[in-house]
Amino acid sequence: MDENLLNQGAEGAEEVQAAGTEEQAGVQGEQVLDGQQQPEKKYTDADVDRIIAKKIAAERKRMQKLFEGEQQESELEKRERDVTRRELMADVKDRLIADGLPSSLASIMDYSDKETNEKSYQDITEVFREALQQAFVQRLAGRAPHARMDRGSTEINREKAIANAFAPPER
Repeated sequence: MDENLLNQGAEGAEEVQAAGTEEQAGVQGEQVLDGQQQPEKKYTDADVDRIIAKKIAAERKRMQKLFEGEQQESELEKRERDVTRRELMADVKDRLIADGLPSSLASIMDYSDKETNEKSYQDITEVFREALQQAFVQRLAGRAPHARMDRGSTEINREKAIANAFAPPER
């Protein structure tokens, strides 16, 4: 037990002093109440170890309660975040459908908080609309004509087309 006390460091020494002070105050209180002068009590190592063990156990219990309280708060916060996330996702899906956009865009948005979600919505819908506009323009433009590789055959085809255009009609 003495090695454990040494390992406790400064906090352990403060606890020993505090425990000793409290115990001495109790002994002095007994002396004054009795009205008789009793000899000052000396504590053995076993007594000090027992007192310190009580103090450490009480502190551990207090810290355990604090830890459990924090853990309960974090579980509550986690549930709250999940509910908020689901509400924001439902709202975003409704807005996407109302704006004529696919609701699958909701899966790539940020739901950490309302402001971030709004910015994410604006950015993603803007990018999607730009991509849609570019695809629409490309579709309207149609295919580009294919260039022929053989220029010689192109000239021959052109000459044939001209000759056929001025040729007398066949009867």
